[in-house]
Amino acid sequence: MRPALALAAALLVTALGVGGYLAWQAGLVSVPLGDGRALYVPAAPEFQEDAARLEVLLPAGPGVAALLVAQSDLALLERGPEGGLSGLLVAALEASRHGRRWRITVRPGWRLQDGTTLDAERMLQAIQPAAGRLGGQGRVLAAATLELQFQSRPMDLPEALLHWRVPGSGPFVRRGTTLTRFEGFPLGRAGFAAVSLVTDPTLLQGAHWAAGLSARRWAWAAFPGRVAPGDMAKARLAPYDEFGLKDGSVWFLSRRLRRLRPDPTDWTRTRLFGAWQAATDLPYDPLGL
Repeated sequence: MRPALALAAALLVTALGVGGYLAWQAGLVSVPLGDGRALYVPAAPEFQEDAARLEVLLPAGPGVAALLVAQSDLALLERGPEGGLSGLLVAALEASRHGRRWRITVRPGWRLQDGTTLDAERMLQAIQPAAGRLGGQGRVLAAATLELQFQSRPMDLPEALLHWRVPGSGPFVRRGTTLTRFEGFPLGRAGFAAVSLVTDPTLLQGAHWAAGLSARRWAWAAFPGRVAPGDMAKARLAPYDEFGLKDGSVWFLSRRLRRLRPDPTDWTRTRLFGAWQAATDLPYDPLGL
């Protein structure tokens, strides 16, 4: 073979190899997801218990807003109990091997609080600002499919999808610091009719806080930190259990609450959907479970 032909053949083989490798890198691979619906176990209240309207006492701050948003606006993915990723609003997730291309399949038939059904266009509208901050651009491929393209591999995906939310997709409607049950939530009815978060600092003074516990006013209340011994004795006798969180705060949980599981590592991610308030107290439980 002539040297020129040999060189051309070598270049062609190299080009085909590089092209094949790039195509392989751009190919999509399924990301394993658990079924996020399994994380939303419906409450089991008895007759009229699901009509409860609860009050909660927490100190004001960004955590309160984060807790409220988590109940009204669901994230695309959630972290399962074993640490893996679970899809709730997302039925399937695919990623290219080079990590710059992501394809999302929207869970079909997910009803939103405004009466519409979630589709790819609505989801993209919700997440595009966050994707844009990572250098991504989205496009709708089909009614239930969208794709995100990034200039370089974003290090925060798919972890970012745990925080990207679709407004009005959750089991509670948020108005200010009050949550009311969304009766059309696809996974069933929440166990509370409403939850109001009270952030009045005067109520977090020791005497007022202890008096609220003694009167059963709060479904749960954060410990204000400094309480006179007499007031603390009243709080200890009230029907509440103490639950310590990783940030050092302590919640006093009513023993009438069923299946409320505060997330000790990040209490703002506590899920309220499957909890309810029963008519009778639970036996004393130091873990508040």
